[in-house]
Parts: sequence; C-alpha cells; structure tokens
Amino acid sequence: MLACAIGLAEAKPIRVGYLPDIGFSPLDVAQAQGFWKELGIEVQLTPFNDSAAQAKALTEGDIDLAGDLTGNFVGWAMGGASIKLTAETHASNGSVKIVSRAGDVQKGQAVGIGAEQVGALFLLGRYLNAKGMQLSDVKLQEGPADKQLAGFRKGQPTMVVLSDPAANAARREGTVVADSATYPGMVTVGFAASKSALAAIPEDQWVKFYKGWLKAVSWVRSGNFKWADYRGALDPKIYAATLADGDAAAMDMFNSVKFPSVAEGVKRHGQLGGLEYHVRAVLRFMRESGLAKGEPEARTLIQSSAFEKALAASR
Repeated sequence: MLACAIGLAEAKPIRVGYLPDIGFSPLDVAQAQGFWKELGIEVQLTPFNDSAAQAKALTEGDIDLAGDLTGNFVGWAMGGASIKLTAETHASNGSVKIVSRAGDVQKGQAVGIGAEQVGALFLLGRYLNAKGMQLSDVKLQEGPADKQLAGFRKGQPTMVVLSDPAANAARREGTVVADSATYPGMVTVGFAASKSALAAIPEDQWVKFYKGWLKAVSWVRSGNFKWADYRGALDPKIYAATLADGDAAAMDMFNSVKFPSVAEGVKRHGQLGGLEYHVRAVLRFMRESGLAKGEPEARTLIQSSAFEKALAASR
C-alpha cells in the first residue's frame, strides 16, 4: 500500500497540447466533466495557435502529447522529430477548407498554407491532381493561420488552405473550392507522443487518458446534452474564434467533424488497420512530391497499443 501511495504521489500530469479546433473539444469535456479525475490521472491541457508551435513544443519536451492532423505528424516524424502516432481519434468532414477569391486554382498561383502542415498539403495535392496539376505547379506560402487569414482578406494570397475556425472566417471572403468532405478520408486527426514521454509514462496512464477521451467522445456523440452545456465546457478564450459568430456557426463547425464509434475506431487501429494505410498514403505522397527522400514502413511510425486497449475496454 505504501508503494502504491508513493507511486501516486510521484505521478506527473500528462501534458497535452492541442489546437483550438472544435474537433478537440472532447479534451475540454473530459476535463470539465471530471472523467480523468475519476480514472485517477491528471491531465494538463495546453492550447497552441498553430501546428508549427505545437511541433516545437512536442520535440523540445514541453508537452508529452500533441493533437493535430495525422498527416502533420507524419511530416514531423519525417523531418526528424522523435515521435510516434498513438491514436487516430476523428476525421475532418469539411473542417479543413481550400478557399479562393479567384475561382479554381491556376498554374503559378500563390497558395497560403500553415507551416508544418503536411496534412493540409495532402488535401491540397488531391485537389490539384483533380485539376491536372501538382504541388510544384503552385507557389506555396507557409505561415501561421492568423497571418494567412489576414493576407487572404487583403487579396495576398488569393487562395488559402486553412482549418476551422480560420477556414470558416476565410470563406466569408471567398469561395470554398474544395474541403476535406470533398475527398472523404483525406484528412484524419489524432494524437502523437514524444518517444521520451512514451518511455517515461506507464502505459496504464496512457490507457486511462484515452478512456477519458473516449468517454467524452461518447458524451458528445450521444447528443443528449443542451448546446449551452456543451458550450459551457469550452474555454471562451481558447475557443473565442469558434464561438465568435454565434451558436449556429459553432454547430456547423462541430458537424464538420466526424467522431467514429468504438467499433469503427477498432477497425482503424492495429496491424494493417486504416490508420496504417493512411500513414502509408501520406508517406507516398511526401516522397512523390519531393517532401521526403525515403518512405519507411508506416507501422514504424505508429504505437497505438494504449488507445487500442482503451477502445477494447469501451466496447
């Protein structure tokens, strides 16, 4: 008993980074509803304005886990980050948008996109292919979402690839020529952890974290709540842009995210699951687009056993 007490006393919180995207709102729900507290773990949530800042925090050890587009994690890993993809938790069904002020893309056109955003590039590449073009046919301008939005409003550039809530704001200035719902399955979302955190934090703690996440997702998916209660779980400062246009716009953004059932989640994980196929497709895209020299086995970038155990316990 003494040993257990000492272990609990020494347990440190799992430090989780995430973007202020409503797709990560189950994190706030789990915290507000006390799901992790019930499971006996502490979780520290840290929001980031963009993927580049979050990638830096994860690789430098300021956080243990990051929530972002799956494709972004693949890009970070291929860039040398010592990380593993640990879970695919939901899919974008319109929350990542390609918005234009001048119609369909033209060769040589400047396209604004966030830094460290291979996931968004993956979507842009699919759109360009549908137009008989490739990434090398456009001029990519990388930068934070807020700067991309500000530039787009002034007409420089005339096309941007953004995630909500910035994408929702951009569409008021132009036309959505394609989004993640146009090409289902192109943009998936989840978590990645640093290898050092995976080694330092016992797996049972990770399992409890994901159990709390899944319980929050179940709460969200059930729909048996008042929108006011759901909105109340969201930090008004962190989700200021999401809530700025009122409940109807926020609900539209919420509906552009698809949270899978537990059974669907099980199918996506494990050996030769959908997550592995998706990572393989992103790796191939990176190699063919000149974004990476090699194409390692997708499975070597994934360590999803804790999430798989949490899924099994939730069935």
